[in-house]
Amino acid sequence: MNTTESPHINVWIAAGVQHAVLSRTMPALRHDLAGSVSVLRMALAVISRKIESSGDQISREVMVPRITPLEAAINDLNAGLRRLRHWDKQLHEVLDARTLLGEILDLSRPFLALRNIEQSPLPSAEEAAWPLQALTPQPLMYLMLASIYHLAEGRGKAPQHIAIHPETDRIRISAERGVSTASASDITHGEDLINTPPIDRRGLQCLADHLQSRIEFESDQSVLVYLG
Repeated sequence: MNTTESPHINVWIAAGVQHAVLSRTMPALRHDLAGSVSVLRMALAVISRKIESSGDQISREVMVPRITPLEAAINDLNAGLRRLRHWDKQLHEVLDARTLLGEILDLSRPFLALRNIEQSPLPSAEEAAWPLQALTPQPLMYLMLASIYHLAEGRGKAPQHIAIHPETDRIRISAERGVSTASASDITHGEDLINTPPIDRRGLQCLADHLQSRIEFESDQSVLVYLG
């Protein structure tokens, strides 16, 4: 009986992990975008009051400092919308490894920032053996994000950095742990925004099996995701 139920259980676990990836990525992106919207609203309110009180004569010196934060907030919104577009890929779309990994880092950045975890920059062509073949974004995007979140929420203290190191036929995601500069209240705040259990090893393995992909746990701080 267990042999017939186990595959179904693993499929449900994989579906739960996929939901967990979305529940970490999308709320964090919305939180990131909401900050820019708040800046825009406040700045517009201030400008409106200035216009009402100044009549037709509004000096450039007064208005320029008010417009600059608006431009910055609009740029932040555009960047956030670009991150959201990264998620919605066509089934036939392929990308080079550097572009795809850069988009995955963009998608995970708001969630990691809420937990005060930094991202290490992608290595150069001289520092790593980058895959030469074009990659299909899905299911790799799901599996990479799940691995990043798994390491970010692992046992013990939150890592200081998450790093992605590509190799010819696989990608290594690793966490560098240490004494974080974030306060305990900052980290708790990030967890409360998500309010879902951490992605554990079993869940990550079930997701890989469901997506017909191969992963390997090097340690508690490192996951290998194989390509192809």
